[in-house]
Amino acid sequence: MALSRFNPPAAERSPGAAASSDTVADIETWVDVLGAPATSPPGLVGALVAWSQALGREHVLTSLNTIDRFSRCTLPCGTRAAAVLRPANTADVQQVVRIATQYGVPIHPISRGKNWGYGDACAMTDGQTIVDLSRMNAIREVNSELAYAVVEPGVTQGELSSFLREQELPLWLDVTGAGPDASIVGNTLERGFGHTPYGDHFAHTCGLEVVLPEGDLMNTGFGAFASAKAGRVFPWGVGPWLDGLFTQSNLGVVTALGLSLLRAPEQCLAFAFSVKDESCLGEIVERLRELRLHDVVRSSVHIANDLRVISGQRQYPWDMAAGATPLPDSVRSALRQEASVGAWNVMGALYGPKPLVAAARQLVRRAFAPVARVLFFDERRLKLAQTILNWLSRAGVARQLAAKAAAVRSPFEMLRGIPSASHLRGAAWRSRTPASAEGTNPGDCGLIWVSPVLPATRAACDEVLPLVTRILTEHQFEPLLTLTTVNARALCCVVSICYDRDDEAERHRAAACYDELFTALATRGYLPYRGGLQTMSKLADLQPDSAATMARIKAALDPQRILSPGRYEF
Repeated sequence: MALSRFNPPAAERSPGAAASSDTVADIETWVDVLGAPATSPPGLVGALVAWSQALGREHVLTSLNTIDRFSRCTLPCGTRAAAVLRPANTADVQQVVRIATQYGVPIHPISRGKNWGYGDACAMTDGQTIVDLSRMNAIREVNSELAYAVVEPGVTQGELSSFLREQELPLWLDVTGAGPDASIVGNTLERGFGHTPYGDHFAHTCGLEVVLPEGDLMNTGFGAFASAKAGRVFPWGVGPWLDGLFTQSNLGVVTALGLSLLRAPEQCLAFAFSVKDESCLGEIVERLRELRLHDVVRSSVHIANDLRVISGQRQYPWDMAAGATPLPDSVRSALRQEASVGAWNVMGALYGPKPLVAAARQLVRRAFAPVARVLFFDERRLKLAQTILNWLSRAGVARQLAAKAAAVRSPFEMLRGIPSASHLRGAAWRSRTPASAEGTNPGDCGLIWVSPVLPATRAACDEVLPLVTRILTEHQFEPLLTLTTVNARALCCVVSICYDRDDEAERHRAAACYDELFTALATRGYLPYRGGLQTMSKLADLQPDSAATMARIKAALDPQRILSPGRYEF
């Protein structure tokens, strides 16, 4: 059965609607009086007029408030856009790209602009026009028989997850910790990862719809053939496989993609444990690697240190630390005890028929027995434990256990394809402005992510973790760390440099910390799995062997360099 959820009829408006009579004067006044960025190209006014005629003036945004909003990011320094466009459909995007090419105006497409820690909605340089694809929010298809969906860039993981549950479909979406409002397409094109056996998002795509830099439309894989029946179930198609060219690149605007959905398993059994000894990390990684290599554990598994867990529950304890940074060891120890967390905290899940899960459970328990006692729980057990602990808490006992059980709910939901905003609270760790109980908008916080990929070995952990801790501490920051088994052989270590963006000295320290940390990791061979504004020039300086080839591909597809110039060009 195939279902879909399309945009409201207003978004189906065909491009080419006439602009108001004062469009030209309006735009010229904006440029003359308010002032476009100094780096804006000479053809900007002509392009804005043409875009207003194609999209409607209301979808060509030039107000200072809008420009300010799209120019703000979690990094110490963002970039300033020239304007913001809001196309409604693929035909609109084609119009936008053709006009950009005609007038030589660089554009930068975003899905929803939630690229926290890497630049949010900002382009690589000032003066680029942002193409905000959030109006393109159609769930074009959900096929329950073959377990896949086709979505546009504006579809959030919260929307698709809710749609699947509302339609009572036995399908789960893999989600990230970026919150319900984050784009599925945006995260996939950055090769992000989540929690379930489909945690490697790009590995579970099938077929892209792409607008090329001169406005042509192409479909990848079997989608290139009008008669193909397997366009959403066999990703490779026939001939050269092109999909990878459009991830982490500036070679096209992806306007739709197919993604595999996880068939709801008979049982989802979460497992979790913590260890007090920081030196146990290598042993945990070695044992986890073998479980994954043997397909006993098929999900992503997250290993978070104490501070990463604590930062999701509260902000920096300025009073306890007497204003000192980084966090004194005595305060860190007290917070760890208060939150009932270990030095390292591990969580994953087992999926499948109950007999298979039962066998895997025994193997997981046995594998980690020398390290820690593993707890297992499913939805029924979690609800029962929460009910009992809530009752005990009201009676004046077990308050800490009740709070800990409640904190487990959010990551457990993500293991079942339900996104949560609670993990975004960590971005406000160093902010002196109190975060709301419902969470926080990371865009208002100071956050830089460094995300090196490690071989899943004890030796790699022993080399990287002390290095990261030393550099962050020297710059007066705490090591907020998570390691995730993105596949059976590799770990992604996400380091959060959290800082108070309202403190100028702290902003400078954060930038310097990032520079030193990136260089130290890269020179030792630990490169990031994705880049942001703070990363591109550093990656270019490393001069990978593919640079000349990528330059030739860019020149062939985008000879005028109008699409996100500077992004992933190395």
